[in-house]
Amino acid sequence: CGKDVAKTGEAYPVLLYQSSSYSMRSGTRFEESMHRRMIKKEIEPSEKMHLGIVVCTSENEEANGRVNKVRTILMDSLGKEENVKLVDTVVCDVDASYDMIAQRLNEAVCGMNNANAIFVVVLGKSGQESNQLPFRTGLDVSHALRQMTTKHADALAMRLRKAASSEDTLAALFENVVGLVRNASSVLIACSDRGLGKAGSVVRSS
Repeated sequence: CGKDVAKTGEAYPVLLYQSSSYSMRSGTRFEESMHRRMIKKEIEPSEKMHLGIVVCTSENEEANGRVNKVRTILMDSLGKEENVKLVDTVVCDVDASYDMIAQRLNEAVCGMNNANAIFVVVLGKSGQESNQLPFRTGLDVSHALRQMTTKHADALAMRLRKAASSEDTLAALFENVVGLVRNASSVLIACSDRGLGKAGSVVRSS
């Protein structure tokens, strides 16, 4: 507009640069302005999720492929390899006292240094037609994780619970937990393996 100063009541469109002499040196270019950098940051896709998985079980599940199934379901529901990089998978034995469960979960979660999203998945009992969810174990895991996390996202946890139970009604028995761990560097999501795909889809869309 040819003016350097706006008086009270006047308004003009401007472009901001790191240096006041920038436009004089190279011309007025929107693509190199601070405005452009702010817009670019907003519209560019976020970085890929670095996924860590903690599978809680009271049995040796590795042999029968259930741990691999959990990996596949989560990767597919969260956006596959285009959006997710699997960085670690840990099997946590929860056939123990509450104090031992809490200790093992803490060690598993704190050991995932490269993960910015950690799913803790409690497996139901195998070898049974109903594949029952271990209710007591689920409560212990949820309680232990709630003590470890900060800034709990209870509304999102409820969405996960409703989504999972829409696929499998027994998923409603599990107390989902969502919060921050590892000095707020990672988000933790606790689910059962029932309705896991639906729960993962909710996280992806959030």
